[in-house]
Amino acid sequence: MFKKTAIVFLCLFLYCCDNPYSPEYPTLEKLLSFPEQILINGRLYTLETYLWRDFMPSCPPDGRPLIALIRVSAVDQLPFPSTLDANRLWIINGQEVWETEFSDEEIPPDPNRKHQLEKIARDGPKWGPGIYVNVVVRITDYKFKTYYLRASDQYIGATY
Repeated sequence: MFKKTAIVFLCLFLYCCDNPYSPEYPTLEKLLSFPEQILINGRLYTLETYLWRDFMPSCPPDGRPLIALIRVSAVDQLPFPSTLDANRLWIINGQEVWETEFSDEEIPPDPNRKHQLEKIARDGPKWGPGIYVNVVVRITDYKFKTYYLRASDQYIGATY
C-alpha cells in the first residue's frame, strides 16, 4: 500500500510543480503583452530581429519558409552573460502564431557583438514577404527563471 501511495504522491508532485524544462505556451494575448525591454540583474535587454524568406532562382516558385535571426542585446554594451539563453521563439501574424525552438547551428562570433546573444530559427511559415509581425523570445537564466521579450512590428523581407 505504501508503494502505491508513494507513486501517486510523486506523480501528483511532478504534475503540480513547475518544471523548468517544460515549454510554456502563453496565449496570444499574453504574448502580445510582454515588454519590449526587460531588466535582468540590473541590466536592460532589448530584442532585434531579422526575418526573411528566400526567393532566389534556385528556390521553389513560392519561396522557402521563413527564417528568423534574433539578437538579444544588452543595452549597456557590456558582454552578454553566459548565464542567460534564449530557448523559444514565437512569431505572431494577426491571429496566427508560429512557435518553435532555435536551431543548434553555430553562428560565427562577431567581436563587435559581444553584448548580444544571437540565435536562428528556420522552416517557419510562408508568411510575407512585405508584412509586419510581432516576435517574442523566451529567455532563461541558470536558475531556470523565465523572462519574455517582445519586438513589435518586425518586417519580413526577402532575398531575390
